Amino acid sequence: MARIKLEDIHKHYGRGASAFHALRGVSLEMYSGEFVALLGPSGSGKTTLLRAVAGLESIDDGSIQIGDDLVAAPGGHVLPERRNVGVVFQSHALWPHMTVFDNVLFPLRESGLSEVQARPRVMEALAQVDLQTLAQRTPGELSGGQKQRVALARAMVAQPRVILFDEPLASLDVELRRDMMRHIDQMRSANNSMVYVTHNQEEALALADRVVVLNEGCIEQVDTPTRLCREPQTEMVARFVGAGNLLPARRISAAQAGVAEVALGDYSFAARDTSAANPQPELWLCLAPTAFVVAAPDAPGLSVHVEHVFFQGSSYAVDGLLQGASPIPLSLVLPFEAQPRRGDVLRLQVRDAWVMPESSDIS
Repeated sequence: MARIKLEDIHKHYGRGASAFHALRGVSLEMYSGEFVALLGPSGSGKTTLLRAVAGLESIDDGSIQIGDDLVAAPGGHVLPERRNVGVVFQSHALWPHMTVFDNVLFPLRESGLSEVQARPRVMEALAQVDLQTLAQRTPGELSGGQKQRVALARAMVAQPRVILFDEPLASLDVELRRDMMRHIDQMRSANNSMVYVTHNQEEALALADRVVVLNEGCIEQVDTPTRLCREPQTEMVARFVGAGNLLPARRISAAQAGVAEVALGDYSFAARDTSAANPQPELWLCLAPTAFVVAAPDAPGLSVHVEHVFFQGSSYAVDGLLQGASPIPLSLVLPFEAQPRRGDVLRLQVRDAWVMPESSDIS
């Protein structure tokens, strides 16, 4: 059974011709125990959608159902505190005058439990985020990572049916972000669903069972992290998730067992292809930055001029130009052993390629 069901959600800000259409007919189902990430660029509608589920925003049209309860529809809006959802914000939203213990206690106290009744649950929640020894400190005495762990414990303590995360790690440095990702992953349970808003692809792909890619208030694709990276369905997803390269190519043979022979210039290679019968000879290929290997200068392959090189510790990020009548920019990730230098002309072969669906709108 769906834990969260969204049907044809619309949301406007402002009125008349100048109104901003933040959500444009969003429909989605999320299931009990599932971790769903809402991923997209700024202004794509992901935070608006999360706030609508939380009850912090009303919707103009459509409906939101949590479990068996209809919580939002035209003319009806259930208040946030009556939806049984927990929310973790980027800003922590802790009460500075309260201790860590009292911050986590707050939702249980609001539900009618006494401090004596709630104490074991509060301490258990703090233990889950390794903060039980800091229960009597105030937020001003904590680091940013510790504050976010308090916010996570507070969201979990009332055992909500849905936990919502609004870019919770955006203000943390890399190491603290990884630590919080471990804590969030540890909190997963078959008894709750998690909805996680982020513009950080690493977080979305690492944590989520499914990723919802939003763009201009619409859903571009809903898929597992693996399929999203390997089989994007639209130009926006191909370019946004993993910085994929989109290149015009031609089909040499129809797909057999999901693989076709394709060509870029005079270089031909195999590509994953799920095209229907009678596929078109002209196509678009999606090539991840990691899809290339360096070959010998006289081997079959693509000639790429190295424009910029950025060392990344164990690999190199390279901006290159695919040579031809009209050079095409390429984003590459090459292994340490390649040792690319600005100005080099590399011979590259393709080890993985995806034929974009023919219905994709690519310009």
